[in-house]
Amino acid sequence: MTDEWFMRLSQKYENEQEELKRQTLELKEKLDSIDRMQTAKDDFLKAIRKFMEMRTLTPVILRELIEKIEVFPVEGTGKDRTQRVIIHYRFVGTLDIPGIIHRPPYILDSRKGVAIEYLSNAV
Repeated sequence: MTDEWFMRLSQKYENEQEELKRQTLELKEKLDSIDRMQTAKDDFLKAIRKFMEMRTLTPVILRELIEKIEVFPVEGTGKDRTQRVIIHYRFVGTLDIPGIIHRPPYILDSRKGVAIEYLSNAV
């Protein structure tokens, strides 16, 4: 066996080691991401359970459950007026409601003259 053969074998071994290190790092990053998502979900559910029996929206609930609310300018006039609002919940971000996604838009009459329309994140 020649020195050239050993050199090629050594280079192949080093390349495989580098690839395995890269794959190991990627898998560790994925696991960390999954752990963070699980923790966020658990924290969100804990906060939701804490306030499930409350009947009114209070500042405490808002601070505990909602990170921010984006309110966009009103568009249109008269009955065609619309205003987009995006709620970012703590721990989980924005939510898609299963079942509604397949039937957008979902419209709820909240009081006389006001309709709430839900559009999924995918829209």
